[in-house]
Amino acid sequence: MRRRLTPDEINRIAADPTHCTRTDLVPVIDPTRPFVPEEWTQLWYTPVYASLHREHRLRYNQLFGIRINEYVMMLESDLIERIWPPLRRHPSVRGDPALVRALDEMIAEERRHHAGFARLNRICRPDLFPEGRDRFFSALPMWGEAMFRFTGLVAGWLAFGLWYQMALEESAQALARAMVHTPETATLGPLDPGFVSVHREHMKDEARHLHVDALLIERTIEAAPGWRRRLDAGLFRAMLIGVVRPTRAGAGEKVIRQLVRDMPELGDREEEMIRAVLALGRDRRYQESLFNRRLMPATFAVFDRTEELDHLGERMLGYDRRAP
Repeated sequence: MRRRLTPDEINRIAADPTHCTRTDLVPVIDPTRPFVPEEWTQLWYTPVYASLHREHRLRYNQLFGIRINEYVMMLESDLIERIWPPLRRHPSVRGDPALVRALDEMIAEERRHHAGFARLNRICRPDLFPEGRDRFFSALPMWGEAMFRFTGLVAGWLAFGLWYQMALEESAQALARAMVHTPETATLGPLDPGFVSVHREHMKDEARHLHVDALLIERTIEAAPGWRRRLDAGLFRAMLIGVVRPTRAGAGEKVIRQLVRDMPELGDREEEMIRAVLALGRDRRYQESLFNRRLMPATFAVFDRTEELDHLGERMLGYDRRAP
């Protein structure tokens, strides 16, 4: 993000269809192709991965790609839908008609993204996503539901959820760029072009959304008194505990259990794979892959200028604090 756009500039770009995401794509999916770069999956970071046969790694990759789509959908429905209404009423936001317009357009776009990714997942696996069911791997556990509910309830006063949202939106952009620029995977051959096309389109809107996120952080968190920023920072660090550690009954485990249902010959390795994923909570290479400056330069620049996030690297291992 070389220069932060103003709300008026964001709205002018959003009015140009060439800079907006097409969410009506109905791609043809090749079931013999991987969906995402292998290093964006969890098992890639474990010794187990290399010991799996190619067909098992391929199916795992496809299931994990679907799980990533659901993660984007979770951000856009479970988080954004909760924090946007109170943020829209924030005194430093509601008095700026251009920013309110940009915010409203962003909400509408995120809803369209949700529908587009749900359609893609249904094309990939209609058996897992019959009409009326959009989520399979990412149903929130009790702690996750409580976390998002609390984040929404306090968003008008404590907007720490914006830091998480900006990081995930920039990560989605990074994934799309990786898919477009390096379509050949490490061991599974070229990515499926239909799957890539949806993520490439998604990148268009997300480029603008990062500017909206940065403006909201500036107007709400950075303009708040120091004691409130410290509270925001503490809540953000607490929020990350459940984000960076794979858990039993989490989406990563659900992917493995579905892999075994699809390929029963892996039944005797199911618990081995699950234990390997759970161990990633202590694996620095995996932890740094989740949040790092290469993927999230704009978000990390926001972290850098926030004094209250000085110790963020203790929880977010990929964060290398630098002078703003």
